[in-house]
Amino acid sequence: MYSIQVVFLLLAVPFSAQGLNLTVNDLFTEELIQKAAASKHEDFGLNIYQLLSKYGYAVEDHQVTTEDGYILTLHRIPSARYQTAVADSNKPAVLLMHGLFCSSVDWVSAGPQDSLALNLADAGYDVWLGNNRGNTWSRKHVSMNPDTDKDFWDYSFDDCGNYDLPAKIDYILQTTGQQKVNYVGHSQGTTQFFAMAALRPEYNDKINLMTALAPVAHMQDMAQPLVRFLANYTSVLEVVFKTFKINEFLPHTELLPQVMQVMCNDDSPVQEMCAKVVFFLVGEDSPQLNRSFIPVMGSNTPAGISVKMMLHYMQEMKSGYFRRYDYGSVKNLLVYKRLSPPEYDTSSITAPVALYYGKNDLFADVSNVEQLANELPNVVKQNLMEYELFNHLDFIWAIDVKTMINDDVVALFNTYNSKL
Repeated sequence: MYSIQVVFLLLAVPFSAQGLNLTVNDLFTEELIQKAAASKHEDFGLNIYQLLSKYGYAVEDHQVTTEDGYILTLHRIPSARYQTAVADSNKPAVLLMHGLFCSSVDWVSAGPQDSLALNLADAGYDVWLGNNRGNTWSRKHVSMNPDTDKDFWDYSFDDCGNYDLPAKIDYILQTTGQQKVNYVGHSQGTTQFFAMAALRPEYNDKINLMTALAPVAHMQDMAQPLVRFLANYTSVLEVVFKTFKINEFLPHTELLPQVMQVMCNDDSPVQEMCAKVVFFLVGEDSPQLNRSFIPVMGSNTPAGISVKMMLHYMQEMKSGYFRRYDYGSVKNLLVYKRLSPPEYDTSSITAPVALYYGKNDLFADVSNVEQLANELPNVVKQNLMEYELFNHLDFIWAIDVKTMINDDVVALFNTYNSKL
């Protein structure tokens, strides 16, 4: 099975040759391992429960079952630090959905000062953190086992939009007694929202405000070089994965955090190589990357996705359309009653949408985001970040994320929720 440490090391070797003159054998000496243990970041290896406990926030577990049987975990944070886990129904609810390969923990791992989820909780919001089917916290089904049933992994962001989000939204509204929920999505969290709002337009009326960070829908101009190269061989990759019965892609492992801690800690001679790998993947923004934080990034991420999810994104890049999964003309006829998959009707996405996007984002290209903005009928804010280097991960982990993004997002929510 493929894992992120393989990708990391494959990328690391050529980067290390660019001035560091190190081989793979040099990376894991006993001395480096000892230094890594001594310089461990205080948040390294902590999961969402441990992080929130450390920061002084209460947390609740909620289990939601979708129409097609997936059992998903929602993590709920009451709106004030150091209070018991009892939410006031008058406090507006907000659902935050993570990006690709991520999970609920990524909304809180930057700490109480810089995590959007915790900024919202401190501002008086009833915060709900979603987890998509198949990730670390949502590997359950009423009848299927993710370790033995390949059909468990037969989903893409289309299913996350069609089933996962409606189930979460309905559960939150029923639990809180509210009429509408606020929404924040990062990357994949935006894609599945747009899919939901197009496929199930009745849910537009249940959204007070949708805030899209690094929105991903149209992808024909996506600039990430490795993913763009692989997208040219989508059909080949699909055959390879089926042949070798690989259904899950980049699940969370216990090895990855240890690898990243050894390689990327503050005393590691190859820490800057780790930064270069991050920049290669998401866009270079050296001033906004906290090198010490890189091992914390790897503590819980990647959290696992289906191969079909990855293939669907590659199809979007290659086709240039924001549309449903392409099964090939024969199966498309059976599933959609047409030879090609239907496009998502973006004109039916009537919920208020705020778009935040960056000029240096290798996944959410400016032209593609603006194409989407021109199609959506209710864009209430379109914020192209002035900072030229703002990349895909800066939306959740930039050093100055609070002043650059979070404060504005919280203020916008305050404006929209004052109208309720």
